[in-house]
Amino acid sequence: MHSDVRDLTASVNAFRPDGTVADAPALGVEALDFEAIYSQYFDFAYRSLRLLGVEPDALEDRAQDVFGIVAQRLSSFEGKSSVKTWIFGIAQRVAANHRRVRRRKLDRLEPLEEPLAAPDAGPDAHADAARTARLIQAFATSLDEERRALFVLGLLERVPPRELAESLGVPLFTMYSRLRSVREACRAFLAEYEVGC
Repeated sequence: MHSDVRDLTASVNAFRPDGTVADAPALGVEALDFEAIYSQYFDFAYRSLRLLGVEPDALEDRAQDVFGIVAQRLSSFEGKSSVKTWIFGIAQRVAANHRRVRRRKLDRLEPLEEPLAAPDAGPDAHADAARTARLIQAFATSLDEERRALFVLGLLERVPPRELAESLGVPLFTMYSRLRSVREACRAFLAEYEVGC
């Protein structure tokens, strides 16, 4: 079991539909091409939606919703934030709408757990990765919207604090303080579940 949030990034990669880890270089505002954005940021949107409370059986559809909005609004993107944080903002709204609709329908069914570890991993590694991913998901679910955004973007996706501060309209030192608070809350949450460390 990992005790540092930075070490948990590898476990979060299990949320990607294809299990890959590669991150492509950032796109400039002048090079905005929908197909390039889609291929570069689909995995990011997919795992962000998962951490924002979208159930596994709805992830593909909600990710397509995100990129439908991206396609509609791409021509109006002004570059005041990075493409990544812009897509995350869209994903936040799509996830919030999804959760609201699910609550209205009073959907009490629990989806079957999907395997979260790579198929070639041993049973212990598979169990540890699945447990860690469930704990990360539970922690993310316990946060309010602002802290969840900081957790996903700042700690898991490692968006620089300066970029986060600018896109959220928060002073830089306040951003450092908030990130530290979320990191400490995550450590405390995970410490409650660690066995034999």
